Amino acid sequence: MEFRKNINKNFIEIIKWFISLFLLIFTIICNYHYQNIPLFIRLILFFLVLTLISYIILTTNKGKKLLFFINETKIETRKVIWPTYKYTWQTTLVITIITIIMSIIIWILDNFLIYLISFLTGTRV
Repeated sequence: MEFRKNINKNFIEIIKWFISLFLLIFTIICNYHYQNIPLFIRLILFFLVLTLISYIILTTNKGKKLLFFINETKIETRKVIWPTYKYTWQTTLVITIITIIMSIIIWILDNFLIYLISFLTGTRV
């Protein structure tokens, strides 16, 4: 009996995904074929169908997991201690200065190695 319930639930989930996919493809095709209808009306219809698709997807197990994940993400985002503007600016400035200094060092090292290799191989005079 338990096995039969699982098969029915999985079958219903698959049907929901196919309906969602069909509605999306149907909406895109209708939008292409009915270009003579004003854009505003097509956009309203598209967003209505997109809302229906979202509702159908959110009633599946994966949709429920996605909704749970989004809610948990919101909760975790509220717990984050965001850096101040001053700290962010200072950190950005330090990183920029270090990057410039390292670029200059690598450029000098590169030129020195090119000079050394060309001196040893005799390709430059």
